Amino acid sequence: MYLVVYKGSLPAAIIAAEPLGDALCSTNLNNVIFLLALRYKLRRAQSFVNRFHMVVAQLPKLQGPALTQSFRMHEALLGDANRERLKAIQSVQNKVIDLNLEDASTRLQATAALEALRDTGLELFSHLDALLANQAKDEENPSTEPVLASSAISDEDVSHARSLIGPVVEKLLNLSNDAVNNEAQSVNYTIRSLAAEVGLALLTLISLLQPSSSIPLALDNAALIHLVPYTDDNDPWTTAQSARLAARLLETSLTDDDDEKRDTFIIQTLLNDTLRPQFAKSSSSTKLTPSGRPLQVPHQPSGRQAGAQLDSLAQEHEKLHAASSFKWAVTSCSQAAIARHWPLFLPILLSLAEDISTAVRAKGLKILLIFLDKCPPNTILSAGVDNVIQDAVFPTLLFLPDTTPESESLQLLYPAYQVLLRVAQLDPTPKSARRRKSLDRLLRDGVFTGHFHASQHVRIVEVLMIVIKDIVSGMGLFSAKYLQRLLRLFSATLYRLKTETESRLI
Repeated sequence: MYLVVYKGSLPAAIIAAEPLGDALCSTNLNNVIFLLALRYKLRRAQSFVNRFHMVVAQLPKLQGPALTQSFRMHEALLGDANRERLKAIQSVQNKVIDLNLEDASTRLQATAALEALRDTGLELFSHLDALLANQAKDEENPSTEPVLASSAISDEDVSHARSLIGPVVEKLLNLSNDAVNNEAQSVNYTIRSLAAEVGLALLTLISLLQPSSSIPLALDNAALIHLVPYTDDNDPWTTAQSARLAARLLETSLTDDDDEKRDTFIIQTLLNDTLRPQFAKSSSSTKLTPSGRPLQVPHQPSGRQAGAQLDSLAQEHEKLHAASSFKWAVTSCSQAAIARHWPLFLPILLSLAEDISTAVRAKGLKILLIFLDKCPPNTILSAGVDNVIQDAVFPTLLFLPDTTPESESLQLLYPAYQVLLRVAQLDPTPKSARRRKSLDRLLRDGVFTGHFHASQHVRIVEVLMIVIKDIVSGMGLFSAKYLQRLLRLFSATLYRLKTETESRLI
């Protein structure tokens, strides 16, 4: 897999190249095309240079029909749907779109409908793309040495382009602008995801406009906050391309030698200033001190209470957006920072893992599992956080049919068991009383109780069978006392399967 690196500053070239995938781009065969392997990071400059010289030596072998065609330079930053839409816009106008950068900000601000914003963004994308293509053409150099600086793009162009960052973020990336109909069954994010992809591609192009400096443009914290929710490509409001672009822009803006800049952004700006206030009023906060540490007073586990007030659709999706941001924070934060600032993570973790919404709770459980893998076990055990997590997650094991739809139960059961297994295994001593007590409870009050209430649901039983294997493996010989109950459970399961199979055959 090869990517084009455009002549200009080395860091900016990497920003451009990373999301392009398999695309090979060239404005002119006579230009020197610089190729490199995927995923070279900024801090690996020497490795980048070494690889660069190796690949340039192979250029005569690579020149062929695929490289003789003329391509738009950066269209591979867009996904298929946006590329098709851009071609349609260009075909209607029958020319390369010429949009004045000075007027683009006003036009973006004046546009309200998301689909119209997407089209305006694509027109602006085409203009910036042409600007960068002209720069590359003007910089044509017969030597094989890369041009590290350029004056092809004026300071005025750069200034106008950078003034677009605020409007692009606000109009194309700000999820809070979306109006959610609380009477609807679900939210359609199709246009939102495509518009956001255009916005992220625009920010990438703007970051490439470097007339006199090799330092890549670093977005400010206000802009980065709106990029974070797009980093999970499993979310309906993002695309695989958007997730790659958002991750690359975040990495470029927050990278330093020791990860301090990224950790500071996560701890202070994202968690303390942005996410923590959103979850401050959750029921989970009653289990914690103001500093985020567990209270020394026992609390009743807060499962899904009968008659509990459901969130509106808008509230649920606001939490899902926050959960995606929090997932990136947990995944990207260094282990050292998590060990120091774990009380800042805990209230949000518990709030998500206990949320009334199945989608939010399922996402929270998966994030909690990531947190347990990153936070040092001694930190969790010494502070008593393991007990708080168990009390928060255990009620989820009883979200079973018929009180909970089977489809929702399946979303929750396995991640909940995985979290509780991981908590039990935090104690490194296999024979420790703490570990045995946790696994005993998990088997007795989790699996056996779950099978008693939902044994007629084959898919639920399948999850329980998988979990039994993991629990018994963790207990070792101490599982012998449950042997008779396990045999009865297996016998009942096999008998039910045999009966159902025979009835279907008849």
